[in-house]
Amino acid sequence: MNLDRVLIAESDPHLAELMVIRLSNAGYQLATCTQGNEVLTKALDFKPGVVIVDQYLTDKDGLEVCYELRLHSATRNIGIILLTQEEINLADLVGLGVRIDTQLIKPFKPKDILTEVNTLMAERRATTKNSLTGFPGWDAIRREIAERITAGVDCDLLFIDINNFRIYNQCYGFSAGDEALRLLCRLLLEVTDELDSPDIFISHIHGDDFAVMLPVGTGEQVGRALIDRFDQEVLQLYLEDDRERGGMYLQRPDGRLEQWPLMSLSVALINGIIDKYRHPLETKTVGEELLKRLKVRPGSNLLRDRSSNSPA
Repeated sequence: MNLDRVLIAESDPHLAELMVIRLSNAGYQLATCTQGNEVLTKALDFKPGVVIVDQYLTDKDGLEVCYELRLHSATRNIGIILLTQEEINLADLVGLGVRIDTQLIKPFKPKDILTEVNTLMAERRATTKNSLTGFPGWDAIRREIAERITAGVDCDLLFIDINNFRIYNQCYGFSAGDEALRLLCRLLLEVTDELDSPDIFISHIHGDDFAVMLPVGTGEQVGRALIDRFDQEVLQLYLEDDRERGGMYLQRPDGRLEQWPLMSLSVALINGIIDKYRHPLETKTVGEELLKRLKVRPGSNLLRDRSSNSPA
């Protein structure tokens, strides 16, 4: 995603030209298309920070285009401006998986589109992303959770921690630890992409701690698939001797050798947030408490919050 690039999907050539002139004069790089079927392909190739979508494109409804952009992991966090004929309640679309940042009602002034683009670009510049994983931090997912609670739109949350990550770093080095984080990130994208849903938000809170927002009812499926794949693939990050013995040996200050298990995953599942939590920090507190309880268990495990309908 490049925060100096804007993609315009507008079937009216005159309006598209006006927007191109205004935005290019402000220093933005522009790409345009007129067909809804072209938008995702163009976005993947051009990598814009913001996409402007006309609701009434000739070959595909603009809302469907927005859905496709949110569905693809590479374009999920792009800013979207929807151009409409009349005002739409954007909060109603969130439950359908169509998350639109803002809308402009036609006719509008060219300065209005520049204002909205500048605002969305500024928001994305202010959103700090982890330099290694590329995922935003806690503040970003906190805003998402807060919006869900306010709008009454439910979701599942996963809080994830890599067990024995610190010891692995100590034994194998920080570069190897980075590879372990990249492995988890790849698996997170793979298992969430298989849901075929745009309603996904992945956050790298800090260190080896992650949080994932998912469609309600899918948290356990994703959590268990993530555990299965991590347990299989993490073995490739170890030397053969460590794999065979099922752990690493670390010399203590007194000279004795201490064995530590291989890395595994702790996954805390919050099954739905509506009518259960009133603030994002409540969900984070519960997730962290569940992770503490999981830390004393051997291997990879998933634990649900007590207030879910399913037994913990």
